[in-house]
Amino acid sequence: MRNEFLTVNQAAALIHEGKVMLIAGAPGVLAGLPRGRWIGGSTPYFMTPSGGVKDRGHLFCTIIDEAADVRIESLGPDELPGLIQNRFENGFSYVLVPAFSAVHQRFALEVPALEGLYNQPVLGWVTGMDLDELGKTAPLAVDGRTGDAHTDKAVVMRLALPAAQQAELDIINLFTQGEGDEISFPATGFTASECLINGQPGNFAAYLREKQADPALPLVSDYAGAMINVSFRAVDDEQVEFYAPVVAGRRYRLAAPVGEYGAAYSRHCGAQAGGAALSFNCILNYLYAALEGKMTAGFIGPVTFGEIAYILLNQTLVRLDLVSVPALAGA
Repeated sequence: MRNEFLTVNQAAALIHEGKVMLIAGAPGVLAGLPRGRWIGGSTPYFMTPSGGVKDRGHLFCTIIDEAADVRIESLGPDELPGLIQNRFENGFSYVLVPAFSAVHQRFALEVPALEGLYNQPVLGWVTGMDLDELGKTAPLAVDGRTGDAHTDKAVVMRLALPAAQQAELDIINLFTQGEGDEISFPATGFTASECLINGQPGNFAAYLREKQADPALPLVSDYAGAMINVSFRAVDDEQVEFYAPVVAGRRYRLAAPVGEYGAAYSRHCGAQAGGAALSFNCILNYLYAALEGKMTAGFIGPVTFGEIAYILLNQTLVRLDLVSVPALAGA
């Protein structure tokens, strides 16, 4: 598995060679690629070996030389149960979902309940756009087999791995629960007004204003030791909008401050350069940490508008590694 930041001509040459590729780039650049064994998502933001960059002319490509076979499919909002069908016996699934679409909302709300979801790694990201074009340019998920660029379909690539390898999926979340109030919500959704604060009814928008809450610090819930974030999209007079749904009855707290992001990633990732891992990180981390021009240990890859590690995540680094499987004794 290789990560390379390429021109359109360089990426096209690899596609013509039949390489299996996961591609990220600006919509116009994706549109110039030939058909082949690839899928692509729109974003002009990347973490490269030289640091964070906004680039509308290059493509971030992960070339998966280890893939023994692939299947590519596009799924509309009503077809999301098909996400976990037609998987190979040994492998993983990589899914791209256009931001702010119906399939984005349905994915977040419905996919976590799919039976068998966790039997094999499922990862991917929410596609986006140049923030200067917010509301003007639609995020895309591209099916490389056909060249179709979808604004309201998820595109999934199912990859088969040889028996001697397996995929290991991990998330790196810099955020932990702070020591403040415990917050819960009566309904699951991307918006909330009423909530319970330490068991007492309240309006969540008013609560955030009263606390002068930092929008860079998400809500965090403890899922059996895994910290899962819900990030803030907007706060108006009565209602709060999120980039992922809050879940009814779950207990949340506002996140504790992280400090300097680069040092925090170094602590979590060690000295690994991240060059051989399939990885991506959130646009909110990129913006709030001012990562343009900066390098972070353990991560190169596209900067995304939501992350998927089985379920929809926010402000989280997702990584997948391919590891060797020890041969069975006597085999």
